[in-house]
Amino acid sequence: MRVPRCHDCATVGCIRSDMRIVSACLTLLTALAPAAPATGQEAARFGAWRAFCAPVAGCVLGVKSGEGDTLAFVEPPSGDDRLLLFLSDPVQDGARIVVSIDGRVIVTLGPADGWRRIDSAVGPAIQIAPSIAREGLMEPMRRRDRLDIVYRLDDGRERRVAFSLSGYADTRGYADDG
Repeated sequence: MRVPRCHDCATVGCIRSDMRIVSACLTLLTALAPAAPATGQEAARFGAWRAFCAPVAGCVLGVKSGEGDTLAFVEPPSGDDRLLLFLSDPVQDGARIVVSIDGRVIVTLGPADGWRRIDSAVGPAIQIAPSIAREGLMEPMRRRDRLDIVYRLDDGRERRVAFSLSGYADTRGYADDG
């Protein structure tokens, strides 16, 4: 029997607002632990990436850095997709965030035109503007090896966080096929 995944909810009339399952998916993703049977979502792993999909809540795709930071695409069936960064060291107020793929700068984000702080189900996060995530990052990430985030800390030091893109294309395909 095929279990509905990700976007199946739109075609079978599922309830679109079950944030409890999205919260469970985010919690599991940030821990990068196997899926808990009680939450009802499927878990898949491709390279460094994981996907947690639930019939009612959609998918969360993510990867951890070597320093414990998390990059996650949160994709509920409603289409209100988000790209979130859970950083172990907070971004300095007013700082720019530089995003590069395989050493090439893709975009420089300011707090007024590209990123904002949000409270998520698993704690404080940085949300990248949906249009930037969709139009500037999702496709190029499929064909590359590493995504780097560079930003300033409160004490003025610069911090670089690297995320592996190994397995991202397969993870994206898994979610998109759902």
